[in-house]
Amino acid sequence: MWVFMERSLATVWAFLLGAGLTLAFSVATTKNVPQSLQLLGCVFIPRSNVTCHWTPGDNQATYYTLKAEKMLRSKNLTFSCTTTGLSCTAGINGSGLRFTFCISVISHSISGNVSSKIRCQSARIEGKLAPVSLNSVRQVDGSPHCLSVSWTSNVTHFPLAPFEIERGELNSQIKFTAEGEVNAQVRNVSVTGYTFQVCLFKPYTSYTLEIRNRYLGEASPWSEWSNPFQGRTAEAAPSAAPALWREVGPIGRNGRRLISLLWKPLPRFMANGRVTFYNVTCRAENGLTLSDYGSCGKLQPETTSCSLPLPAGRCSCSLTASTSAGTSPKALVWISGSSEKEPPPPAELTATPLGDDSVKIRWRPPPDLSVSGFVVEWVAVREETSSVLHWEKLNSSSTKLIITEGVKTMERNAISVKALYGEQGAGGNITLHVYTQEGTPSAGPDVRVEHISETSVELSWSPVPVEQLHGFIRSYALVCTTRNQLARSVTVPGDLHRYTLENMSPGIYDIFIRASTVAGTGPAGNPANVHIGSEEISIVICIIVPLLLMSLVSILILLLAQMRVIKKKLFHRVPDPSNSTVSQWNPTTSFENKKLIMEQEKPEVSFPEVIGRRDPERAHSYLPICKAQLCFDPQLSSFPARASDRGYITNMTKTQSADDLSIRPWSYSTVLYNQCNQNPPSSPQAGQKADICRNDSNQPADGVSESSVFPFTESEEQKAFAVFLERLKSLQSSSPDFSGTPPSCVSLPHQTDSPRLNATLSAYRKLPSDSFASTFPSLAFMDLSSSPVEFGPYISSDRYIKI
Repeated sequence: MWVFMERSLATVWAFLLGAGLTLAFSVATTKNVPQSLQLLGCVFIPRSNVTCHWTPGDNQATYYTLKAEKMLRSKNLTFSCTTTGLSCTAGINGSGLRFTFCISVISHSISGNVSSKIRCQSARIEGKLAPVSLNSVRQVDGSPHCLSVSWTSNVTHFPLAPFEIERGELNSQIKFTAEGEVNAQVRNVSVTGYTFQVCLFKPYTSYTLEIRNRYLGEASPWSEWSNPFQGRTAEAAPSAAPALWREVGPIGRNGRRLISLLWKPLPRFMANGRVTFYNVTCRAENGLTLSDYGSCGKLQPETTSCSLPLPAGRCSCSLTASTSAGTSPKALVWISGSSEKEPPPPAELTATPLGDDSVKIRWRPPPDLSVSGFVVEWVAVREETSSVLHWEKLNSSSTKLIITEGVKTMERNAISVKALYGEQGAGGNITLHVYTQEGTPSAGPDVRVEHISETSVELSWSPVPVEQLHGFIRSYALVCTTRNQLARSVTVPGDLHRYTLENMSPGIYDIFIRASTVAGTGPAGNPANVHIGSEEISIVICIIVPLLLMSLVSILILLLAQMRVIKKKLFHRVPDPSNSTVSQWNPTTSFENKKLIMEQEKPEVSFPEVIGRRDPERAHSYLPICKAQLCFDPQLSSFPARASDRGYITNMTKTQSADDLSIRPWSYSTVLYNQCNQNPPSSPQAGQKADICRNDSNQPADGVSESSVFPFTESEEQKAFAVFLERLKSLQSSSPDFSGTPPSCVSLPHQTDSPRLNATLSAYRKLPSDSFASTFPSLAFMDLSSSPVEFGPYISSDRYIKI
């Protein structure tokens, strides 16, 4: 065993010794071999120049010379340049790239000149091709991922013939940039002609293209990029379904719910074209397709929501988007039944503001439950204006989201997350209110005084509108100010909206409230003016003042009632005499100094009426009791014997129609012209006294029986006649002596409705005229010019009574 180990160690040492010797020999050999001048490569610019690069080697040259010899059949042409550097450019005097050039580099030093190996080859192997020009970029029908590119070149500067291009001797690259993108992409393409197709693009996308070329392999440098040209690919069917969500309304009277479907337009790279329309299909749980689609029947391409009534049971709705090339896959949303129990929401939700216009939220899935996805909803919380609902649908593995859409600084947002449970629909939501940045409130709450006691004031206030909060309210500051005292401030928590200030001394206070957030305290709201006095003052204010107000109101009501009564008593409806036809009656009489003394007591008469006495034969019903020379006959020659001229005024009431004015209802006093003398003179002479006949009985007119306006009983008639006689006697006692005057004439009716009155009248008829005249001497001197007499509506104004 020991022998074997010794042999192994000897072998190892021998191997190591040999390796060391080999390494030392190789180093010594390398140092002894000198490095020569070497040409690295050249670049030919067509009809311009050639630029070459080299390495100097071990020779310490003072300068270098580049020689490019153009090989011709008759005579070679040499082009050269000198430099102290490691590259040099020599002109080739307009030569093309189809010629062969032999190139070498000579190093000049003190020890001598050293030349590199001469390399002879075609100039286009290392020639830089001239840039080409793009003519068009067009879409390819049926190939939405391809574009057709056409180009041209300058023949004098491009060294390849068309057949060489077809053989694939031209290497090409394309550079393209999609619309809306910044970074360009470069891809190798195969160009076998002046028109070629490139299938590297997305459908219905606009691209800007450029190409460059080189000859054969890597030895040839790339040409410059061509001019840019823009083109759009053809449309394709959408590659993905739209994101679909819903809002569920309450059940209506018809047992249906109003469902609002919401979807987001497909991104351009998913739409693959211009969406021409959307299609919605809804089915009940039993698979029956519903027919009432509400506003979801015809959807325009710019529409992103619609509403339709659905049954209360579980339903599903699908949405597809269509372009000119095809239809997208279906987006499906399940709507759970109204009587079903909601699945649980996510377990936890947190929010972290990332700046003024973004917030990051995180949540944890419901434990021990399998979910098919999540929906995040957020909306700006507003009270005075409406806001837009934003939402995002995520897959089942998502547990976070950065929200940037619709988020503003100092604006409250309500963020909620719901879990999706496949055909069971969405579960409950967990909600969080978030500010990306808080500010101070822009307004304060208005104070309301609820109750005032002797030493305390109970206050309440409403929250400031959320648009003016700009943050979460941490506290309220209640400030009381009064004269000659320091302001008193009380801080209450932000969740209180009612507080009682205790230990208030009597005085007048201004109380206002300020709201505070983490950013600071806002301005004060509208103050409340509070007066705190003694208990007696409170009693006066609370009891006596209302009583005084009630008394004042009662007095006003009584005064208004009394004013109505006084108005009724003092302001009767009096006829206007200026509108009466009797105002034009101006009778003449010889008894100008005599006034009517006797007034008969009668009930109030509504309207006097002068009517014609058409039946002359009715005069026999009136007795002439008068002095012969004072009576006059209405049938005198000066008064034409017409029915309308033989008139009397009587108290009567007629019933009239609308067309017959002869029977209109009127009340009258009686004035009767009676025949006292059988043969009176044709007309009263000057100085003669006219007969005055007075009658107070009812007489028929025009064949219509007239009822008495004053219906008296027998006792009332006797009393009235007795009063009449007493008034006549009193007038006689106060009148002058008329014994020398001819007998007076008073017309009394022959018959009345009262038997007793008829008997009394008969007794007076038997008296001699002198005795009656001596009893009633004043009847002869009654002045009728001042009597209230009015013509009826059917008596013309030119007919009047002459006395």
